[in-house]
Amino acid sequence: MTDFFTCTGMVLRSRPAGENDRLITLLAGTEGKLNVFVRGARRPSSRFSASSESFAFGEFKLSRGQSAYYMNDADISNYFEEFRSDIELASYASYFAEIADFYCVEGDDATPMLGLLYASFLALNNPNFSHRLVRCIFVLRSIVINGEFPGLPACRVFNEAVVAAAERIQNADLKNLFSFKLTENAEDELFRLTTDYEKRFMDRHFKSLEVLDSL
Repeated sequence: MTDFFTCTGMVLRSRPAGENDRLITLLAGTEGKLNVFVRGARRPSSRFSASSESFAFGEFKLSRGQSAYYMNDADISNYFEEFRSDIELASYASYFAEIADFYCVEGDDATPMLGLLYASFLALNNPNFSHRLVRCIFVLRSIVINGEFPGLPACRVFNEAVVAAAERIQNADLKNLFSFKLTENAEDELFRLTTDYEKRFMDRHFKSLEVLDSL
């Protein structure tokens, strides 16, 4: 018997599978990270064409087969289409998705990471918010979610605003996470810490980071 279930999720990446299908990596909340086949999604007339693209967020109806998952329906609430026409936004979004892919696994509740990813995408779309600060918040909060964040290094003296920002990033709920700004000097300082922790805690080559750092 086919096992159907519905989950809230976001497509982290999408790639061709066979002649007409796609294989997506779906961050599926309580189900964790799932690889899902989307039959016929590469056909121009497919109703799943847009819902199987990277960054699509919404409700997904999936079936669990003997050795794979399949998409049976999707109700997408946000496609983040702005990212497809802006290389900088696309690079940031791809980098965040790669980090989520790196940290999450099937069967482990990924709800905190899914919420962070969605909130970060909304912040990227806010013209009044620094993209670099969004990166700092996303990266450091991801490390917090994974239980690895060590706090600020005791051997360094930090700007008071950076100390307050690190405290907020570590402990604030999502609705208050993207509610502050920093001066350029404070943001520079937080960014240096972020890049140090990226190298320390994320032992993987992220392709999107190469593009992002070249912009």
